[in-house]
Amino acid sequence: MRVVKTLAIAAAIVAVTATPAAAASGPGGGGWEPSSTPPFVLAAGAVCSFEVKGDIVRDRERMRTLATYPDGTPKVQDFEGVLVIRYTNTGNHKSVVRDATGSIRLISLEDGTRIQQLHGHNALPVKASNTGFPGGDYITHGDFVVIDHPDHVREVPVQLGTMENLCVTLA
Repeated sequence: MRVVKTLAIAAAIVAVTATPAAAASGPGGGGWEPSSTPPFVLAAGAVCSFEVKGDIVRDRERMRTLATYPDGTPKVQDFEGVLVIRYTNTGNHKSVVRDATGSIRLISLEDGTRIQQLHGHNALPVKASNTGFPGGDYITHGDFVVIDHPDHVREVPVQLGTMENLCVTLA
């Protein structure tokens, strides 16, 4: 039942938001504010079997809130802009630089479910313990829908493109 519900939600999100997301990023789409991704460290076993360090090489991101709930909590947000990250396996010091420049539309439902519509290149960490999709530190290329359920299970029901698992690349 969860699979059917997930696919129905994903299909509806792609159909309903694909055109507005593209149109909103053009002229006249206001409300953008600067945003950024801080450097990070993912502990061994959290995503990959080894510790991963992320250094930000270039960051010109921005975000905007398109809709809120009555209490002011964001309901629909857009994120876009240049993001380039150097990923390093701190155990063997192997590193790669990856372009995560893309756009994300984030829809937060009242039950705690978060739906992300990814377009272009994006970073997608998935916990090693995840049951809805294999754990890894992914760079996506294309169009994807990611669903984060309230029970912390992450699913990726729509995958129109390619994914690189940096846990494999950096091993």
